[in-house]
Amino acid sequence: MFSIYLLEDDEQQRAYYREIIDNSIMINNYTIEVAELNDVESFYNAFSKEQFGLFFLDMEINGDIKAGVKIAEFVRNSMPDAKIVFVTTHEELAFLTLERKISPLDYILKDNDKEEIGNKISKDISLSQEYYRNSIYEKENIFGYKIGSKYFSIPMKELIRVYTEKESPGRVHLESDSREMSFPGNLNSLEDKYNNLIRVDKSSLVNIDRVSSYDVHKRILYLDNDYQCDVSYRKSAKVSRLF
Repeated sequence: MFSIYLLEDDEQQRAYYREIIDNSIMINNYTIEVAELNDVESFYNAFSKEQFGLFFLDMEINGDIKAGVKIAEFVRNSMPDAKIVFVTTHEELAFLTLERKISPLDYILKDNDKEEIGNKISKDISLSQEYYRNSIYEKENIFGYKIGSKYFSIPMKELIRVYTEKESPGRVHLESDSREMSFPGNLNSLEDKYNNLIRVDKSSLVNIDRVSSYDVHKRILYLDNDYQCDVSYRKSAKVSRLF
């Protein structure tokens, strides 16, 4: 899941853009949160440094024609994978965004008709969702999973283990610092995808970065949150070589 930030100081324009965003989220069944903002202060108060976000920014905020560019520069430095879209009348400031290495996804000119503006906003949301799914979701420092048409992720450092149970074939159960969840999948594909997940028995993968020690005689892994995990006899030799 990621967030959309909409920064626009004109109330009518902001309401129209928000309607387009909400409709796009609803039609495509996206899991996206929206922050609607009308000035620079409210933006910085709402900003959360996450892995990814989509930002629709008006360049001119309350008379400052470079306010949006300054915010975009802050976003790019704070969130390198962010997608930034300028919604503006100031096409002449495009060179400034290149000079400051902001690399926006799109420019939407307010002088265009409403239908074209709406189509571009919807397309930018779709492109950002696809990027999130294919790039952020796939990164090894993020554990990603899918439930239905929705994609979710947690920082890999929070993951404790994933496992299967006979009572729920075809589903993987997840334990982390922040949540417990189950989703469709299998351990073999997760083991191949994430190098830091180690097989401890036929039904469990443990995040090796969370392991503090291994008792080879008792075949017990000790994790950093006082969690203990038994290791099968067949997997013990491989696990012992890692510690």
